[in-house]
Amino acid sequence: MGYSNAYPNTSIDQFKTYLNESYSHRGGIFTENVYSWLWSAILNVWFIGFALGSFVAIPVTDSLGRKKGLLFGNALTLISIALMTISIIFDVFELLIVGRFISAFASGISMCALILFLQEISPNEIRGSMGFYAELSFVVMNAVGAVFGMSMFLGNHLAMLVGFAVIPSVISILALIPLHETPKFLLIKHGNEGGAQESLKFYMDLNDEEINEQLDAISDEAEESSGTIKILLTTPHLRKGLFLGMCSLQITCSIWPIIYYSTDFLRKANIEYNLAEGFSSGMLIVSTVATIIGMMVMEKFSRRKLFIFVSAINIFALILFVVCSQLQPKFDSIKYGCIVAIFIHGISYSFATGPIGWYITSELIPISYRSLAQSIALGFNQLTALVLTFIVFPLYNIIDSWSLLILYIIPGIIALIYLWFNLPETKNRDIADIIEDIKAGKTSQPKRNKYEMAKISSNVVTSDGNSDN
Repeated sequence: MGYSNAYPNTSIDQFKTYLNESYSHRGGIFTENVYSWLWSAILNVWFIGFALGSFVAIPVTDSLGRKKGLLFGNALTLISIALMTISIIFDVFELLIVGRFISAFASGISMCALILFLQEISPNEIRGSMGFYAELSFVVMNAVGAVFGMSMFLGNHLAMLVGFAVIPSVISILALIPLHETPKFLLIKHGNEGGAQESLKFYMDLNDEEINEQLDAISDEAEESSGTIKILLTTPHLRKGLFLGMCSLQITCSIWPIIYYSTDFLRKANIEYNLAEGFSSGMLIVSTVATIIGMMVMEKFSRRKLFIFVSAINIFALILFVVCSQLQPKFDSIKYGCIVAIFIHGISYSFATGPIGWYITSELIPISYRSLAQSIALGFNQLTALVLTFIVFPLYNIIDSWSLLILYIIPGIIALIYLWFNLPETKNRDIADIIEDIKAGKTSQPKRNKYEMAKISSNVVTSDGNSDN
């Protein structure tokens, strides 16, 4: 996912040459206007594919399972890489668009499956840090893609650059094969208690007594019927949990213009091409380190406070970029503030905003609705990102960096204010406790004794009378 979206940023000039040759060979006239629309289509078809993949992930992960969903997504990715590589070799840019669409579709399925997989094999006390692995895979491949896309590496060899993605896909498939399905899926969706016991022993190394305790806890989280979209959208606390997840993901949308266009944005701020290319790649490398550090400290802080505070820094970085880029014509040296802003944005996104934003929905919704809610939240996020990323490039050419203020900063601030007043604490907490706080509109983590916790668990029900645990 990250690799295919990062290399177009640093190898943008080589792709422009490729498109020119591919278009001109057919007798077409490759104007700057044609390039802008064609390049925008190639980049932004990703969001359409990812959104559709996110919705298809619902039946895939609920019927095949989380592990098989990941295998299915990675198999589709191999097909997409083959198509994109062929498109480069034979100068067929339409095949590049089709390949990116299939790759995005596969990534939508894989990301939803991965988030659910990591959440469901983790005990509560490390659930947050485990959620970081989804983000870690994203930023690591972002960094690899950006570096390999530079002219000093594979940037001048597009077929090799595109085809290299087959290696991490094959590694992912081989790594998945020996793993077990999640215990929650096996017990709740398939009623396979023996398989759930083996899964718990495999992932948590528990003794028989501890396994039985975990099975009881998983059974308490089950419902008599599967969740439906009607119940999800009409039950107040379920709908609110979904909306909180969507608001969290809204703040993450600003990473896409940074991944796609940061080199071009820096060049417009009068940064030399080689420096802009190098700093764009450097930002993604530093972001990888930030993700690892975030994963190490995640369980030491309040999940709610960490996300809101770091997201505020993330939005501040965009404001800093706008201010520096607008002042650059008068004070040229302030252009380096744009570089600082890009780095702060990338670091804050990878440290907490991105990882927590991507999995927080699954911590706010019970398991019967979790796959559905996660898919809706990610699908809506990608459609929003599609619209914003499609608009920002041409708008940037008209009103410059003010486009970031309109499209990302103002919506991000609104989302952050809503989260400040409504997002409950989720760290080390059972879903019953979290749902109770969503119902009551509480945002702090109260201290409750065992009697109160048992009472909450027995009283958390949906409007249709089923347990919501």
